[in-house]
Amino acid sequence: MVRPLLLRDPNLRRFILARSFSRAGDAVFPIGLTAVMVEQDFSTSAVGLVLGASMVPVVALMLVGGVLLDHFQPRSPMVIADLTRFALQAVLALLFLTGRPALWQILVIVLCTGVAQALFQPGAGSLLKQVVQGDTQPANAALRAAESVVSLAAPAGAGFVIMAASASVVIALDALSFAASAVLLWRIRLAAVRRPVGRPDVRRELKIGWHEFAGRPWLWSTVGVFALFGLLVFGPFDVLKAVLLIERFGAGTYGLLISTFSLGAIAGGVIAWWSKPARPLKVGVLSLMAFAPLPAGIAFGAPLSLLALFFFMGGTANAFWAVMWATTVQSHSPPHVLSRIHSYEVLGSMGLVPAGRALAGPVAAGIGASAVLLTSTAVLLLGGLALLLVPAVVRLRRLAPAEPVTSGTEPSVDSHRL
Repeated sequence: MVRPLLLRDPNLRRFILARSFSRAGDAVFPIGLTAVMVEQDFSTSAVGLVLGASMVPVVALMLVGGVLLDHFQPRSPMVIADLTRFALQAVLALLFLTGRPALWQILVIVLCTGVAQALFQPGAGSLLKQVVQGDTQPANAALRAAESVVSLAAPAGAGFVIMAASASVVIALDALSFAASAVLLWRIRLAAVRRPVGRPDVRRELKIGWHEFAGRPWLWSTVGVFALFGLLVFGPFDVLKAVLLIERFGAGTYGLLISTFSLGAIAGGVIAWWSKPARPLKVGVLSLMAFAPLPAGIAFGAPLSLLALFFFMGGTANAFWAVMWATTVQSHSPPHVLSRIHSYEVLGSMGLVPAGRALAGPVAAGIGASAVLLTSTAVLLLGGLALLLVPAVVRLRRLAPAEPVTSGTEPSVDSHRL
């Protein structure tokens, strides 16, 4: 059961609580930002530009972040990144509470927030690997379920706050979530880990990380398909679902639909907790197909009850896939290069999301939002089928906790001198 696991390990409990607070903020921030920008008559293109700009520094600096977090203990840089994001989101909330900020001011803040995220994100997987000695799948499932629980309540709460106060207050609450995450991460106590001495040789360390990444065909082929998903599926979907559903149903109902997605994610996390497929990526890709009806349903103007079902299915599929993927990357990667592998993975998967978000508005204005969303559904299905044709993906087996992890290249290029 999840609860005994958490009670037995206070460090894991703190890590999961920290990520849950952060997830709650992540869940409400796009709702609050989109709602307040729509209220203040910013265009759809402006909303897409801001949401896309937030990821540009993440893409640009993710690899450097991976090197730093492999070279040093990842907890301290992650805490600094959280405190930085707390300060930036607090300033953004204040700007919206006191008037209508200029678009450039919003862009500067979200760009700086992205810089902090680039120094935080690569360490999430490696820190969990340090906290959990052994099979990380139960911890990943518990993490996904906990994040989904708060995500279930957070969007509905955001809708209530918007109706009772203003969307600007939602952004202020997002700032507080980063502060809570920083405190909890700082309280995690880890055993001493030997790290390379001196300054990191960024070029050399990146080369080592690339060899480990490129030496795993299941890894780079999946990331390649997800790069396409970022441009044509998730990037446009992030913008258009918010704009279209808020305009059609209002921010409160949109928040409830996002909560339905989170309810499905809880179900996906629970299923992933008990499921031990011998071929985790194959099963994960098949499950991800259940996300496809969601953008199509929005495109066709499906009734609210059917949209709720599609949101639930999408949440279940997304959570199950996320657990299978995270566990596979953690278990099949050497610990000393995990942050770098994760940075290449995140860079590839997310690299085109900013372009997908930024182009969503202009392309939708040219061919229609429904056409864009239907394209997203088609690309998701075709991409999933393509992955099922890759032998390295469908044949990759689940490793037992005691099984050794081989290097992505032979012989290993990393002497890891101390």
